[in-house]
Amino acid sequence: MGVPLMWLTRRQDLRLRVLAGRGGLGRDVVWAHSIELADPAPWLTGGELVLTTGLRLTSDAAACEDYVGRLVKAGVGAVGFGVGLSHEQVPQALIDRAEEAGLPLLEVPLPTPFVAVTKVVMERLAQQQYEGVVQASRIQPRMTRAALRGGAQAVVRELAVSTRTSVVFLDHESKVRAAHPPGVAAPGAAVLAGLGIAEQTTAAVSSSQDGVTAVQQVRVGPRVHGRLVVVAERALTPVDHLLLGHAASLVALEAEKPLSLRDEQNRVNALFLRLLLEGTLAAPLARDHLTEAGFPVRDGIRVLALRGSGPRQSLQLVGEEMAERGLPLFGRGHGGGTAVLLPAGHATTAQTVTDGARAGLRSPLWAGLSAVHDLSDGPVALAEALNAASVAQARGSLAVVPFESLAGRMLTATPETRKILATLAETLLAPLAAHDTAHGTDLLHSLRAFLEHNGQWEAASVALGVHRHTLRSRIERVRSLLGADLDSAHVRAELLLASSAWQEPGGSNPTG
Repeated sequence: MGVPLMWLTRRQDLRLRVLAGRGGLGRDVVWAHSIELADPAPWLTGGELVLTTGLRLTSDAAACEDYVGRLVKAGVGAVGFGVGLSHEQVPQALIDRAEEAGLPLLEVPLPTPFVAVTKVVMERLAQQQYEGVVQASRIQPRMTRAALRGGAQAVVRELAVSTRTSVVFLDHESKVRAAHPPGVAAPGAAVLAGLGIAEQTTAAVSSSQDGVTAVQQVRVGPRVHGRLVVVAERALTPVDHLLLGHAASLVALEAEKPLSLRDEQNRVNALFLRLLLEGTLAAPLARDHLTEAGFPVRDGIRVLALRGSGPRQSLQLVGEEMAERGLPLFGRGHGGGTAVLLPAGHATTAQTVTDGARAGLRSPLWAGLSAVHDLSDGPVALAEALNAASVAQARGSLAVVPFESLAGRMLTATPETRKILATLAETLLAPLAAHDTAHGTDLLHSLRAFLEHNGQWEAASVALGVHRHTLRSRIERVRSLLGADLDSAHVRAELLLASSAWQEPGGSNPTG
């Protein structure tokens, strides 16, 4: 934080005149200091506007060169030379040396006292400090709201956007838990080592030719949860450091948040997801909520559907996998399985999340992934994911099945055909759904497996995990309820299309 020289020279009341170093007017000065020593360097810290009348400075070239050299070495921002006292005008040798060194040299006329220049600089610095406090007071509430809605990832995003820097949250093992911009790499091990041991260093700043790296410990009492690291191409301001400290506190609170509160947050996210997938949530509202939660939606969304395990345990494991990747969990149980929201650009995340959850469950888990959709098209994305998961289960595939890979997907990709198929499904499959509800049977799922395996008893029974005689008994019951000739290829094709489009009244797909 400093006073721009260009702004200072434009103050009409000071009547300053630029004599040399005009190319350096873009720099800031951090103080105005009146000093008449022949060698003022020992009393300077860098960035000052040095005010002098040249009382101990002669006009010869050697003296001026030595004087300018000492000031440049001390890192001063500029020199203000008062005329009319020790010198009637600024020595030409001083102007020449300052121009060669790129040091801004300002002529201060006799009617302008140095105290006036100093006062203007001090008032501007005070004003900037006040503006910084006001700015921080506006950003901190936004950061707090982000923490409440989206946890550590949302805080990191808000900090990065507000300070125009790159921010990474590293856990106690130096693993990246959240980052913004997305994909930004963590500082190298050597840089982190130079900033100190995570458990011992509360805060540190390191500067290099590539920029500035600042680190703030994230801890509550003796428990260290990690470090927030800010990387900038410029020097950090006091406001930046203030916001970094505030963000570290919020991330620490998030890490300490009781499990019951975290579960409550997940329940709120699950309610939000239900509304989104039912199509009852306006897209702008959904976009605002997801963005504040640190969930990227610019390129659209996908839905990941999981089958084969209880939703509660699956969601817990999926939530841990999502957190590993800096994403908040938006998931809920659906149709006996689990539905999870993913950003459009995270197709590969679907497989890693599924594999991680499967490893934790130590049981079969089948997954289907929808195509990319807008936020307004949640129901379609859900239907695609459920259908793809059903195919994955029928095939016994451990790989996530993308909806795009399914042949015939165009039949469910347009509103017109979806409406026709939905009507067909309601007409043909309602008796089976009613029977399953009343008697706790699984006729719909059994019929789907039978149809998808082209009536092959052995393959279909293996996919269902039942004996082929059990499957035969179920299919006979289906024949009886529907009065359909399942030996007819046309009938089987019609029923397969109907089962692909079938939706329960609550929006779930028992076959998906």
